[in-house]
Amino acid sequence: MAGGTGAAAMLALGGFAKYAFGSEPLLRPPGGQDEDHFIAACIKCDRCRSICPLNCIAVANMNDGLLNARTPKMDFRIGYCDFCNLCIECCPTGALRPFDPDGEWIAPAVIDRSLCIAHQPEGVGCRRCIDGCPFEAITADASGRPVVAAEECNGCGYCEYICPSNSYRVFTGIRRGISVEAGNGARSAAAALGGGPS
Repeated sequence: MAGGTGAAAMLALGGFAKYAFGSEPLLRPPGGQDEDHFIAACIKCDRCRSICPLNCIAVANMNDGLLNARTPKMDFRIGYCDFCNLCIECCPTGALRPFDPDGEWIAPAVIDRSLCIAHQPEGVGCRRCIDGCPFEAITADASGRPVVAAEECNGCGYCEYICPSNSYRVFTGIRRGISVEAGNGARSAAAALGGGPS
């Protein structure tokens, strides 16, 4: 009986955590990668989203968790980040800290082989992300398919923004053939081993 009560309590806590924080980590604007500091300091004023010239900052909703609702998150389907730092400069509370795109990252891009045009059996040969990456973090393998160098990618989102997988293939909604994903530890592991952008 005590075990059943404990199990029910743990399930309830898990459900509350998902309700409070959402089920997936969010991509934050540059300088907001320390999630604890960001959540504690952000007053949901919407200035960063309003000032973004490339419209890559969106607003989290209730599906992203109660505590995340109305906080800024990156949406690279509608824009990309050129690290102009306007969002950081207008933040009144310091929730967004100074950010150096040559030494820091939002999160690395990840290729979804099931959606990437270049990874399909018909071999369409799409090179949009390879040719478009402003930091040369995406190269071609021996078959001409894109490969992300996680230690070079700072998460600007340009690859996701220009990815044509939802136009040329069946529309899949949120995901594209390449996307910048929060919580991807590849870059963090590379940095821990002494890697980092050059």
